[in-house]
Amino acid sequence: MAISFKNVGFTSQDRRFKKKVSLIPVGIKTPLALSNADRDSLFEMNFEPSIQIHDNLRNLILTNNGERLGRFNYGADLRSLNFDYSASEEFENEAALRIQSAVEASMPYVELDELEVRGIDRSKNRDNQIPPGMALVEITLKYNIPKIKIVGKLLQVVLYVGG
Repeated sequence: MAISFKNVGFTSQDRRFKKKVSLIPVGIKTPLALSNADRDSLFEMNFEPSIQIHDNLRNLILTNNGERLGRFNYGADLRSLNFDYSASEEFENEAALRIQSAVEASMPYVELDELEVRGIDRSKNRDNQIPPGMALVEITLKYNIPKIKIVGKLLQVVLYVGG
């Protein structure tokens, strides 16, 4: 007696999912941009926690005290250092202290490793985007997020300072 399995069960094509699985967003991507038509949200979103934390850290460093409604002490408050760049070592130390205290207060799950402050030479800037009397300072921050096993992530922030 022969047994036919022709009409028993499902084929591999029948088992495929018909509905597209959508990821759950973890936060809004900044700078704000309108979402594509195929998304359910109004703005572009971040879907990975590490990218959202990176975005939040950049926003924390660039925010000055008093800019955030309801949280007046939020941010690293680097704008008040704008004209202290001529004393370069003091600028670097004060910027590092402000960034460290802001991260400890607002993002305690982030561990800071290294901070480097580097002035960008005006003569090498071909686009002449630096206004007269100003200087560009690049802050490079190396950080870890132990809870999600991220080590050695880099963040670069560029500031206009009086120089």
